[in-house]
Amino acid sequence: MTCIDDKLAIHEIIAQYAYSYDSSDADGFAEVFAEDGVFEIFIPGKTSPAVRLQSRKEIYEWAAQRLRERRGRFTSRHYQSGVRFEALTAQEARLRVMVLVTRQEAIDTAPYVHMTGVYHDVWGKRSDGSRLAHRAAYADRDPGLGT
Repeated sequence: MTCIDDKLAIHEIIAQYAYSYDSSDADGFAEVFAEDGVFEIFIPGKTSPAVRLQSRKEIYEWAAQRLRERRGRFTSRHYQSGVRFEALTAQEARLRVMVLVTRQEAIDTAPYVHMTGVYHDVWGKRSDGSRLAHRAAYADRDPGLGT
């Protein structure tokens, strides 16, 4: 693979992350991560992550529960942009990705900005392609993870 091929493949999986979650596909969302992948969410002012999941199985279970709980209440859209490759080798990629999440309650006529922040990603090469080994979301403010 070339550098461009690797970058394009990662961009495709970044899109899968958003489209899967926003269409309530917990399986597709979890598949973005390596089997031993880690997903964390950091909130300003907190010393430890508000969410820390340490396997594809935990990521799937967390996403499936959240998606069930929101069904009929609201929808979201994850917009990921400003993808910056900080390092790219044959085995690993390190990225920063800006994120903006909109939310639309069932009674709302328009979506509103729910969360903004930056993902700090480590991608690992696997036999089935690149997968997220570690994604740390650094939110600009507390998005109210209990909802």
